[in-house]
Amino acid sequence: MAIFDEKELKQHIKAKEFFSVYLVIGDESYLKQLYSNQLVEKNLNPAFESFNYSFFEGKGLDLRDVYEKAIMLPMMSDKRCILVDDFKIDSLNDKEVRTMEEVFEELPETTLLIFRQGSAGFSKKSGKKVFELFNKFGAVCELNKRKGAELYKPLISSAKKQGCELDNICAQYLVSCVGDDFNVLINELSKVCNFVGEGKITKEAIDAVAIKTVDAKVYFLTKALLSNDFEKAYDVLDSLLRIKTEPEYILGAIVGTYVDLYRVKVALSSGAQPLELKDVFNYKNREFVLQNAARDSRNLDISKLRKCLDVLNEADMKLKTGRDAGKGRMVIEQVIVKLLLISNGERV
Repeated sequence: MAIFDEKELKQHIKAKEFFSVYLVIGDESYLKQLYSNQLVEKNLNPAFESFNYSFFEGKGLDLRDVYEKAIMLPMMSDKRCILVDDFKIDSLNDKEVRTMEEVFEELPETTLLIFRQGSAGFSKKSGKKVFELFNKFGAVCELNKRKGAELYKPLISSAKKQGCELDNICAQYLVSCVGDDFNVLINELSKVCNFVGEGKITKEAIDAVAIKTVDAKVYFLTKALLSNDFEKAYDVLDSLLRIKTEPEYILGAIVGTYVDLYRVKVALSSGAQPLELKDVFNYKNREFVLQNAARDSRNLDISKLRKCLDVLNEADMKLKTGRDAGKGRMVIEQVIVKLLLISNGERV
């Protein structure tokens, strides 16, 4: 019947024209929980919730228990709601899929049945028949991580409700520090708001309170390199290695940053603006990366950046070919020294 993204699902709930079955998938846990709960709330009479609401954990679940509840009529209400959380539904065999189809065919209109995929995930390839089944009898709701303005606006709104002012630049900075998982973002934003109390949220306030992701730590490592801050670079590297971050991952993130710098520098040297690269190299909804690169590349000319990329390429080959197997830390430390030397105009 339908395949919904977040916008379409929001409109569907507003219209109150509900189906009997829903499959909720995607990579944003916050949105999956939010909208599956909304579907229940819009259909369930809270006065008789204990009679008409059933929640099942997916691990070790026997679907026959779900089906028994699903075919029951509600008590003293219009709807019975059933939420199945994190059941590996894409692993059903053909016989189990046929049984599910028979249940869906007999499902009373008074039942609302939701399967919400969590950490178990959902494979559209192995779960193709299940996907088609939900699409036939109800709706598949695919809720993925918000990007760009869709991510920043609710953060700005949440900060306002907590008596604080979060502008777009600091919202982007918060995302760059803690990642784009909305549950984590809301939690870290609440900590920052409690720290600030009221008024404007600054980058300094975010740095003081928010827990940085590995990606953010690598970003601060490259920022230290670009600032010629040898001590800071090694401090960050130590913290990354203490939490067992793979050297290949660290190197890959550094390479990505220097590629951004090089692209922006070449664009500027040819008379173009950094933001013109957003469609050429798919920086859509990540324009702040280009703006940061334009700022950070001021003291590096193109020839220095080329030397940096050569150093990074050499290190990448060492890690991939196994010539320095077991010496990942040493390779990264050598990279840091060489990048700092190049930045200072010295030969490597």
